[in-house]
Amino acid sequence: MELFSSVSETDQSTGFFRLKMQSDGNLVQYPKNTSDTAPYSYWSATTFGTGDKVTLNFDVDGNLYLFNATSFKLQNLTSGVYKTKGTIFMMRIDSDGLFRLYSHGLGNSSRWSVVWNSTSDRCDPMGLCGLNSFCISNDLAPGCRCLPGFASVNQDNRTSGCERNFTAESCKSKGKKYTLEELENTIWEDVSYSVLSQTSKEDCSQACLVDCNCEAALFKDGECRKQGLPLRYGRKAEEARKRSAQTSSSSSVVYLFL
Repeated sequence: MELFSSVSETDQSTGFFRLKMQSDGNLVQYPKNTSDTAPYSYWSATTFGTGDKVTLNFDVDGNLYLFNATSFKLQNLTSGVYKTKGTIFMMRIDSDGLFRLYSHGLGNSSRWSVVWNSTSDRCDPMGLCGLNSFCISNDLAPGCRCLPGFASVNQDNRTSGCERNFTAESCKSKGKKYTLEELENTIWEDVSYSVLSQTSKEDCSQACLVDCNCEAALFKDGECRKQGLPLRYGRKAEEARKRSAQTSSSSSVVYLFL
């Protein structure tokens, strides 16, 4: 019912992403150690509500498809129109979180080639970058950037995340010593502890500055969501356009730093 990625090409232990055939009939990708709920889904076959006997099938011709209990084909994930003579196929969730189909010709010079991806957006997989960092596409390849006022814990390991590059002062002097920097169209997991409605961006910033618990604020459409650290599943909204209404162009996340 569930398939996991590996940590990397060379480390085959359990990685950070999973593919689940749910009891509601939907095939969904999630980060590891999350609930099976919509906020944590970064790809699905959109076949929810089709029954508890749906299966993912993989034919020798490279066709990936979903069957229900009556052997009715609900959906073709791949076209299945591939060269089959002298060719083998493989499906897997790669360490970058994408569900892929590969083909391999049996000739001497042939290599594994990608013939299908679950998504073309390399920043879609939630958790590709570590805590307090966000994913951004650079020439189709994903990269990780730290929040303002943060530095990478380990530059050789993007999942290690980022930590503050300064020592936070007492909250009593917070409003005088700190400023807020705005990151347009950037989203994280919604772990808001307070929501202010019908407010402005300036009022949202001030509300965060005078709140000892507030270290970040998401302002969108007149709503201010106060958050604390650490934040996870960060990415630029244009790289996460299929996820939720928070990906609208009016979204902005404001982060606290010296």
